[in-house]
Amino acid sequence: YKPPYPEEAKKNDIEGDVLLRVTIDENGNVTDVKVVRGLGYGLDEAAVAAMRKHKFKPATKDGEAVGTTIPFNFRWYLE
Repeated sequence: YKPPYPEEAKKNDIEGDVLLRVTIDENGNVTDVKVVRGLGYGLDEAAVAAMRKHKFKPATKDGEAVGTTIPFNFRWYLE
């Protein structure tokens, strides 16, 4: 899923990476998203909203699905 580029960021030619900390439960659902390093201009909020819609393959430990927290780099670039 690629979210729409925020208009404020487009107008100001802002590109770059939003670093997120994403918590995923044992079912692969995103339960929490925090911005670690953002860009502003609406890009941080759009990245968080996009991650909340994402479904992951759950992490496993000793063959069992477990929850985990991962860093995730959300890259924004103008086309």
